Amino acid sequence: MNWNFFIYLFVLTPLLLNGQTYTSHTIQQDGLKVRLSEGFLNIQPIHGKAVRIQWTKDLTEEEREFILVNQQPVPPFNCSETTSLLKLVTNDYSVLFDKKTSTLSFLDKKGKIILNEALNSRKLSSNTVHSEPCYIAEQGFESKPDEYLFGLGQFQDGHYNLKNLSRKLIQVNSQIALPFLYSSKGYGILWHQYGLSWFNPADSIINLNKESYTNSREREVTSTSGTQKVSQQQTLYKGKFHLESDGEYTFMLDLGDMDNRHLLVIDGQPIIDQSNLWLPPAVSAKVKLKEGTHHVQVVCKSTNTPSLHWRKAGNVTTFRSPNAKSLNYVVFLGEDADDIISTYRNLSGKVPMLPKWAFGYWQCRERYTSSSHLVETVKEFRKRKLPLDVIVQDWQYWGKYGWGVPKFDEANYPNPSQFIKELHDLNAKFSISVWENLDKKSSVAKDYEGLYIKDSPWIDIYNPQTQKVHWNALNQNLFKHGVDSWWMDATEPENDALKDKNTYFGQGEFYRLTYPLFVSKAVYEGQRATNPDKRVTILTRSAFPGQQRYGTINWSGDIGWDWDTYKRQIVAGLNFSLTGMPYWTTDIGGFFRPGASQYHDPKYHDILMRWFQWGVFCPIFRMHGYQSETEPWKYGGKVEAEMRELLNIRYRLLPYIYSLAGDVNRNNTTIMRPMVMDFKGDENAIKQLYQYMFGPAILVAPVVKSEIEEWKVYLPEGSLWFDFWTNKIQKGGREVMADASKNKIPLFIKSGSIIPLGPVMQYSSEKSNEALTLDIYRGSNGFFELYEDEGDNYNYEKGRYTVIPISWNEKKRMLTIGKRVGTFQGSIEKRAFNIRIVGLDGEIVEQKVIYEGNPLSLKI
Repeated sequence: MNWNFFIYLFVLTPLLLNGQTYTSHTIQQDGLKVRLSEGFLNIQPIHGKAVRIQWTKDLTEEEREFILVNQQPVPPFNCSETTSLLKLVTNDYSVLFDKKTSTLSFLDKKGKIILNEALNSRKLSSNTVHSEPCYIAEQGFESKPDEYLFGLGQFQDGHYNLKNLSRKLIQVNSQIALPFLYSSKGYGILWHQYGLSWFNPADSIINLNKESYTNSREREVTSTSGTQKVSQQQTLYKGKFHLESDGEYTFMLDLGDMDNRHLLVIDGQPIIDQSNLWLPPAVSAKVKLKEGTHHVQVVCKSTNTPSLHWRKAGNVTTFRSPNAKSLNYVVFLGEDADDIISTYRNLSGKVPMLPKWAFGYWQCRERYTSSSHLVETVKEFRKRKLPLDVIVQDWQYWGKYGWGVPKFDEANYPNPSQFIKELHDLNAKFSISVWENLDKKSSVAKDYEGLYIKDSPWIDIYNPQTQKVHWNALNQNLFKHGVDSWWMDATEPENDALKDKNTYFGQGEFYRLTYPLFVSKAVYEGQRATNPDKRVTILTRSAFPGQQRYGTINWSGDIGWDWDTYKRQIVAGLNFSLTGMPYWTTDIGGFFRPGASQYHDPKYHDILMRWFQWGVFCPIFRMHGYQSETEPWKYGGKVEAEMRELLNIRYRLLPYIYSLAGDVNRNNTTIMRPMVMDFKGDENAIKQLYQYMFGPAILVAPVVKSEIEEWKVYLPEGSLWFDFWTNKIQKGGREVMADASKNKIPLFIKSGSIIPLGPVMQYSSEKSNEALTLDIYRGSNGFFELYEDEGDNYNYEKGRYTVIPISWNEKKRMLTIGKRVGTFQGSIEKRAFNIRIVGLDGEIVEQKVIYEGNPLSLKI
């Protein structure tokens, strides 16, 4: 018997069915075009470290490019052929096409395979959406057993390592879907689709039966809080399933719409258990189960109909999009995460500088009710010596003008220009909430006639005319009065509202993820055209790849306030940061809070202060809360004093943070850095869920449990680490117990770090940087670039900024402050640096030097 023949037939049959047998190929100017039995597979090197893969068949591919807008010269490449392979080679990577299996492999410049397509996993299946033909596009990739996967945006499921996890990529309140994946093995994947996508789709369905009961009867289910009764607003479903083998399984619970309860119980054990006023429609979890029959319970809102699917964990990572026009993805290869993200941003848009004040403290609540309320609040901050840069007006300032109308009701905001000037005179900036579903009956909406999505309250932001009209409304009613920043709320649009709609571009299903990108584009381009001297600052609830080029900050939506929710935000922020989006924040203390008890309950104060501590070390530092008075003094003298201490730390760190922002703009770096970014060779570091690097110097380990005095921290190998609070030195490669008492968040400084510190200030521009402290932590060589510019215009794009290189030579014990590069209006020609050398014994050597822009060295 010819076993080789049967093996060959086994491999070939799926390829024949999927129309992917190799026929021929041509070498073109932009890459390699492979003719398959159905369609063409294009292998296009689009950058020295990125290659685009696209399989097209009968349908016309998507013509509009939303993400990769910065077309780069095609890097030099060569193609070669053997009897079994096609090979495309650039200076930095190679791509192999296997003629027998039609799979692709991606190799680094040393010839090491970094990524393989999984066998028989590339699929384009016919589908329709509202009678319009499309494809179900699917691609699988081999995943090594020890691989960690990150990214995909911001999710509320609490998962850090995404390997074998299932996710439904849609845009809803508190969830941001960004189909960009980063691997600990040194590659990134952009799944280049604009519509609904599934990550590791689970296809084995569990039939669920709705439990019937009368209004007078309740059902009991088991949760993490013990046995609970199901209310009449919730429905209990039951089902069972059979597994053929022991193993790890992923379960995807899809409730169909936003919900307030995620509860999945398997064999009496809660697997998923989460509550909040708003929860995304879908959630998943991994669990190890034995072979045999298992029983499930699901609880959800009575208005929703749940579906439950499972898949066995394995070593294949899969993307699937049900409404696609082609199969399209990009592979990024690089030395590390920074290298990969840099390539991604070079193609999709660099991050503009936010104004310096954006890195100060943002005071927000739901809500300030009048212009005088806003002004008096800022005055109280100033009186109490609580630093602040931004105060935010939440919704409903529109009053009589109708829902979502961007116009002040004069009854409570009688003179917008005047009160915003008062805020500016108090050295505070003003941010305001804006929505894209303004009342169609309002006078402002007359200009939007014909510019709404049909049968929808949302404006059709895809239409260029809508973008112009929308900016004009914001400009005439808000910006001209002095508004400094935009809070673009519900930009998904809320919640997944493009489904079954027809837009300017076509069926909403094809563009289901992209609405926030165009909202940000409209505001960014509108403001820059109106006032090119004022940096655009957009706080927005949703995002799509490429949005970083529009001056955006994201936040994690309308979340709850408990410890479990708080932990989930840390993980959500770290994965978000690995999708190329550098600016992110949360509602410190939670959006939905425990009502009036929050002001005096020590248990709530515990989580509020831990959250506030963490907020100091987020890219953007912002408080918010629903129906809450979030000003520090509302929580009593102890909380106010502790918040003041933390605010002072944030403001002292502004020279460090603003330099990091300059590095984001110039060198495509990331501020909030999951451990995989800096310690990819240390698996113990990579797997840490609740700690990260804040820039290159500061390891942050937020406390995520109540009533804690000490907190376990893993210090990565290869460095010495200084306790920020005591200067006590610790060796890396081990866990230590850090003091977390009083008002301390565990912080460790990496040896060789150089951290510039400023004075305590009440707002970011109160004092110049004429006198800065430079903290140098010994033990390793170190380097840092102090970045400065004019703070709030785009002159830096013309080269008007300065960089001062600062280095520490450990062997020579030599500090060198290099020649200042560049200049700008107001740059400091002569300044004092207060040098603090933190020694290996914890002792500090201090010395003051005068710096006038020329190199100077100081031997300690």
